[in-house]
Amino acid sequence: MKDASCRPRGSLRNRLAALFLVGLTACGGCRMTDAERAAKERAEIEERMRDSVTLVPYRAFKLTLRANGEAGAPEEVAQLWKALAQTRALPDKPLTDEATREAARTYLDLGVAFYKARKTLQTRDEDEFPLLWSKWVPGTPLPLPAYDEGQEHALVATVWLVLDKAAKAGRIPSTELVFYELSRATPTSAWPPLLRLAVQANRGLAFCQAGYHYAAEEELTAFLAETERMPPDDFVSIDGATPAQSRETVLAAGHFLRAWNRMALKRDRPAEDDIEQGLRSLQTLGVENELTWWGWAFIHSRRGRYDEAAASLDRLAASPFLEETERREVHDSAEALRHHGDSLPVFQQARAGLLLGRALLARAGGLEHVLTVALGPERAKQLHAPLVWMDRVRQGTASLTPEQLAQGAGETLDRAREAGSKGWDALKQRLGNGTQETTTQTSPP
Repeated sequence: MKDASCRPRGSLRNRLAALFLVGLTACGGCRMTDAERAAKERAEIEERMRDSVTLVPYRAFKLTLRANGEAGAPEEVAQLWKALAQTRALPDKPLTDEATREAARTYLDLGVAFYKARKTLQTRDEDEFPLLWSKWVPGTPLPLPAYDEGQEHALVATVWLVLDKAAKAGRIPSTELVFYELSRATPTSAWPPLLRLAVQANRGLAFCQAGYHYAAEEELTAFLAETERMPPDDFVSIDGATPAQSRETVLAAGHFLRAWNRMALKRDRPAEDDIEQGLRSLQTLGVENELTWWGWAFIHSRRGRYDEAAASLDRLAASPFLEETERREVHDSAEALRHHGDSLPVFQQARAGLLLGRALLARAGGLEHVLTVALGPERAKQLHAPLVWMDRVRQGTASLTPEQLAQGAGETLDRAREAGSKGWDALKQRLGNGTQETTTQTSPP
């Protein structure tokens, strides 16, 4: 009989290798797939909507609007608004003991009404009642073919999505409102194809903005796949473009949006692939400007194609919309790429946003032209004058005395504040009613 010590060592190595593979399998099982992460994020979104305090008055408000004058309108929702109105009627001045007790009872009633309304919203739904459109503009034709509750939720979600993006300081708690509306915007076969695409894109954008990047990846990938499947004839001509060009524009926007989301996931290579696809779509459309030249320079340098990157920077340096110092700076970056074969210089990346933004603004006709299109000639002139003065100061401050500089700065701030207020009111009016504003007025309507 052979001694155990004489057994082949290979068997021990095989057992150790098997244990190692089992361990790797177990560890691999602990790692979540992208689909599992997306499902987890979607569950978090559902929980966020379910626990949101903001959604209760919002849903109650929409339910009240749609149920107004209709049979079966829930009484609990009406009581919530009645209790809320009573709190607004409370005096702002210091209260007596009796008034303090009365105020406490009023807020207690509000809390009870809020609780009852929340319970009611678990069983009653705004979609039981007529559309908002029919309440706001009764007797008018529906705005879109096959317009239904889902399309209305999709349109309202778009409004909140814009506000959510604009309110960077978080003054408008609209994220949950966007999620709620999008959760109700379920496309049907009767919807126009572009509206179905828009809902997917809006979901991807909303999830990305809120930090749910795996769910956003799913939505944006599905959006791009659906856009690729759709024939050009399903798209509409926009601003003189053919349906095929409209489709290419949608693809470019989708790739850039998914690249933004993938950068948040720290997936640089797939993000760069999306940027390149978006640039190729713009190339197909014949779009060529400072931004695309910079984009190609970035992509070529990331791919190690340094000669091509330098050539793109050469085109950027030749732009008539850059200042002389900026042209030299871009030219130096191109030479650095040719001779050193390295990535774009760090200082150039830091200045890229300012440089490209100024060049694109100049290409669009300048700030005054853009303001004129948005606000009208008179208010554009009022808002642009302080900016011209500040630019003169930037270019030749040495020619001004401290007293002149201080006086001019004070007047500039006053004019900018006044013109900015008027311009904002004008822009809101133009966006609100879609009419051409009279340009001879010098004060808000």
